[in-house]
Amino acid sequence: MSDNFRVYLKRVLPVPVLNVLRIIRSALPLWLLSRKGRWIRTSYFQFGQDQRGFVFMSIARFLHINRPISGYYFEFGCNEANTVRKAWSHFEHLFDFQYVGFDSFEGLPEIAEIDKQLIWEKGKLAFDEAEFVRRATRHGIPRDKLCTVKGFYDQSLTEALKSSFLPTKAAVIYIDCDLYKSTVPILEWIVDFLQVGTVIVFDDWYCFYGNPERGEQLAWNEFRARHPQLRFVEFVRTNEAASFIFVGSAAASG
Repeated sequence: MSDNFRVYLKRVLPVPVLNVLRIIRSALPLWLLSRKGRWIRTSYFQFGQDQRGFVFMSIARFLHINRPISGYYFEFGCNEANTVRKAWSHFEHLFDFQYVGFDSFEGLPEIAEIDKQLIWEKGKLAFDEAEFVRRATRHGIPRDKLCTVKGFYDQSLTEALKSSFLPTKAAVIYIDCDLYKSTVPILEWIVDFLQVGTVIVFDDWYCFYGNPERGEQLAWNEFRARHPQLRFVEFVRTNEAASFIFVGSAAASG
């Protein structure tokens, strides 16, 4: 804030209002008030939001052009409900999806050797399940269109759970779980939910310095090798995410 602007505020604002502003300013972290902090808020973070918005708008146009493609919006890795809210904002006017959030709601699991990196630690990214629901519904998602599945994926993604969701298929599967060990059980579990046109998004495709032998990339490459009959084409990419469209089974097309 410039000195001239401070002088102007002192002239036009009542003293009680100025006192409140001083209290708010004193409570803010210094980095938020710095040029760096302003750049991070207005440029750096916004770039990430714009890129995610690009992915969802691309999916919306693809699904709408190729309609009818209906079913679930599956999200693996819910954190602060930012992604599911963005999904709703891009899909609500075109599609009648059921939104399902899968998460431990206890943060990351024990970090396996293959997933070790300084930024990951057990319990990181924990977020309360009730708060996730509250934020999602406050954003506009009808409560009867939203459900959550709590638990680590190697335990929660059971055959019984799968049966409870079938025979409806998935329209969009958003995988935001960072780790190889978390991604593997997801990919095996979603096979029965694939339909022609299902879009799979990997939010953290370039984690681990973009190494294809780690993280979501490794899990996807191994999955493709185990299921060569499943055919996919590449869809949109950003600096963080990669997505693929399921185009059918080789056995079914033969």
